[in-house]
Order: sequence, then structure tokens, then C-alpha cells
Amino acid sequence: MVRVLTGNEVCEILEECRANGDVTDYAEGPEQFFELPSQLGQGYWRTTQLRPGIQLSMADLEKRQTHVHAIQQHSQTMPLTLSYYLSGGCVVENDGIKTSIEEVAGKSYLYCLPNTAELERYEPRQRIRKISFQVLPELIQAFSEEFYELPTDIKQVIEQPGKAIFHHTSTITPPQQQVLQQIFRCPFQGITRQVYLEAKVLELIALQLDQLIASSRKAPNRLAANDIDRIYQAREILLRNMAQPPSLSELARLVQLNERKLKQGFRQVFGTTVFGCLYNHRMHQAKELLKTGQLSVQETARCIGYASRTSFVAAFKKKFQVSPSHFQKSG
Repeated sequence: MVRVLTGNEVCEILEECRANGDVTDYAEGPEQFFELPSQLGQGYWRTTQLRPGIQLSMADLEKRQTHVHAIQQHSQTMPLTLSYYLSGGCVVENDGIKTSIEEVAGKSYLYCLPNTAELERYEPRQRIRKISFQVLPELIQAFSEEFYELPTDIKQVIEQPGKAIFHHTSTITPPQQQVLQQIFRCPFQGITRQVYLEAKVLELIALQLDQLIASSRKAPNRLAANDIDRIYQAREILLRNMAQPPSLSELARLVQLNERKLKQGFRQVFGTTVFGCLYNHRMHQAKELLKTGQLSVQETARCIGYASRTSFVAAFKKKFQVSPSHFQKSG
């Protein structure tokens, strides 16, 4: 059975390891380095303070247990944060977003979530390679007088720091991938390293802003507030009835939307299709049921709405890259 550690338990283990001299961590100038002790896993994370208002973090690690970190409340002055996953991921629940976000490899996440509580869940036995940086919103505005080109939602974050809630998911592009690899492989030390890393972070900011501007020009018409409420209502209906979900047309009728707007709304609000949302929920529910050890694979399949054991196993393996029986054994 894989042990689940809370943030406080992780801190207690770290303090014990420090007392025993089992932790390699140091601060040197603008950089802090920390090596994960063997009791918790393997790997490291490193943070570097670049120019005032920009901090870079790199992580390359694998956790031994499931780690659940609770953030009671993000600061009102929370910087704009951009995270890139090269491998691994985690599940994030934030009360400002209203839905769980599964952060995965190949995606980037740009967000600013002041005054919100958050829960992050990291599963074991996955290599997490991640680069993220935080930048004060006013620095972006200072880059250029052509601030007006940015999409409205990110302009609100910059113009109203501490008030606007913003979260945006993108696919990592090949140019971004190249810069991320260059950051991980930085060959320099001292002041040269500092200048090199800052240049690469500024390059990533430029690439991300270009991506945001391009996507906003192609984006479909935004939904009205009452339509967004109906999209959330549709999701609740769908997940509440996951064993016998309504058809697309029936779901649209129940929330008084046409099918086109329903499909458009799920993509805009949740970043997935209607039945992609159902699939993700079913698979996570199935994993939790299997971990209890009380249900067979066939029974679990029926509980989440799969009549065919074969179809369920195929869908489960596609989601988690392991068979359902893996979680029966490890749960």
C-alpha cells in the first residue's frame, strides 16, 4: 500500500532528516538547492532569484509516497506563475477555479490565484521534470507600451493585482521545449549563469505572450455568465449520473443550451469535451474504488457505467498506463 503524506508530515520528515544530516541543501547567493532525502524519494529542486520580481524554479525528482500539499491561502500579492511539465504531473484543486485541474507532461500552466486555497496531489513512481517561474505582473506591463495587445483576462490580472483570478492551459510548443531543455542543461556558473537563465526566462515570457495573443485572436466568442453557470450545471448532472449519463442532446436540453454551445462551453471552461470530462471523472473514481480492495475489476466497471470489462480495462490503461489490477495490488 502506498503511503499518503500530508504537507505537514513531509515537513516533519525533512526536519528529522536535517537533524540527522541526511539532507543536502544549501543557499549560495541568489540560488537555493535541495536534494530530496531517500525517505521521501530521489532528485532535487533548485530556485534562483533573477532580477527583482522574477524567480525561477527547477525540479527533477521522483516521490516515494503520495504527497498531498495543502495551501491554506495564496497571498493577495501572488505573482503571475508559469509552470511547464516536461514529465510527470499532479492534480490541483483550487477553490477559485471550481474544478480540479490535472497538470500533465507537455502542457504549460499560466495562473494567478490570489486569496484562494489549494490542494496539490503528487503520485509516487513518476519522474517529475518541471520548470516554473514567478513574475510580478507589473514587470510585464513595463516591457512595452503595447500592453493593449494582450488578451483581456491577463490584462485584468496585471491591472488589478490581488483581485483577478486567472488560469490558462497551453500546449508546450517546440520553441518553448528547446528553451526549457537549455535551462536544465545550463553549462554556466556564477554571474554568467544568472544572466543566461534570466535571458531564457525572458525568452519563455515572449513565447508565452505570443501564444496567448495568437490564441485569443482565434478564440470563439466567449460565453455569457449565465451560460457558464449552465455549463457547470451540466457538468454536475453528467458526473452525478456517470453510471448512466444522459446523451449529449438530453444534457443540452436539461440545462437549456443547444448542443453546439454545450460542446463549446465544455472546451472553454474545462479544456476538454463533454465526454472527455466524463471519462476523466470515471477513471479517477475507478482508481479510488479499486484501491479499497472491496470490488473486482468487473464490479468497478459496472459502478462507473461500463458494461464491458474489456472496454473498461482498455480505457483505464489508456488513462494511467497500467491495468486496473495494479491498483488492486498496491491499494
